Amino acid sequence: MRGPALAAAALLAVAGSAHAQTAPAPAAQAALDPARVAAAQRLLAVMMPPEQRARLMEGIIRPMMANMRQSLQQMPGFTDMLGKDAKAASAMERFLQKQEDRMAETLHAGMPGMVDAMARAYARRFDVAQIADIRTFFETPAGKAYLAASYTIMSDPDVLAWQRDLMSRSMAHVQEDMATFVADLSASKAAEPK
Repeated sequence: MRGPALAAAALLAVAGSAHAQTAPAPAAQAALDPARVAAAQRLLAVMMPPEQRARLMEGIIRPMMANMRQSLQQMPGFTDMLGKDAKAASAMERFLQKQEDRMAETLHAGMPGMVDAMARAYARRFDVAQIADIRTFFETPAGKAYLAASYTIMSDPDVLAWQRDLMSRSMAHVQEDMATFVADLSASKAAEPK
């Protein structure tokens, strides 16, 4: 898992944290072969060198968050909501920056757990020989070039444009859906016995 896949996993982990706190624990998994886990840990040390992990995550998080911020600011009605109020715009900017910083902090703090989980995932899916082959590839010039470039994929102009389009389409009906939700909630409260 590299670049876009790692970013998606990290964002899903953060986005799903509230759900994970209340979700039932998964059924007990079969014990993993310690040799496979050890091989996977060595692979991840090549794919995501420990001394570079924080910088690599920053390279994924910051461009995505900046893109998300830009998409939000281009959302229909967003500028109307803030109007020409410089204080409101400044407050929104501080709020968005705080959320970005918190996401980065959460991901940094959760990095050891994510790497351990990824090692177990690799160990579950690949045997020792396969993991060694994967590691061998990442130690080749082509593999090293791929690793060096993969974290920049999320900041590629085409990927950023796709993200903005996806966010715009997904946010197109949020105001309408929120109005429906509020109406449904009000109707439900009104129908309760007094």
